[in-house]
Amino acid sequence: MSPQSGGSELEQMVGKAVMEAAKLSSQAGQAARKIISQMSSEMADMKGYDVPLIDLIDTNEEILAMIALPGIAKENIDLAVTEDALSITAKAMPRTASYLCREMSPEGFKREIKLPVEVKPEQVKARFDNGILEVRLPKLVVTSATTVQVQ
Repeated sequence: MSPQSGGSELEQMVGKAVMEAAKLSSQAGQAARKIISQMSSEMADMKGYDVPLIDLIDTNEEILAMIALPGIAKENIDLAVTEDALSITAKAMPRTASYLCREMSPEGFKREIKLPVEVKPEQVKARFDNGILEVRLPKLVVTSATTVQVQ
């Protein structure tokens, strides 16, 4: 490359790399702003509620959700399932007392979980025992392989 062509090949490659990095940085910033905005709206929806602890277990046939809801009566649990999300609202029983320390929400628990795979909402089963809500969510597409005999 001649000196009059506007820089060495290395300088041009570095320039392109810097431009690509700036573009990726801008895209990452936009993605971060979108995530923060979504989290802010979710947090506003959950104002006054505690977020229950949850374990999600992935098996070949289903997703198993184990949600901790201490002190909640079974009748006060609202569970909603779509193909890709699980929503739990559990209302606490109101108490009138002179609190020395209050760390549990008087409202109860609320949480919405985006599921990692699509499930069959009409086949979901739930059981509540000892403060743990167990939700079995059958997968829409089962990932276990089927053996096929070649004839």
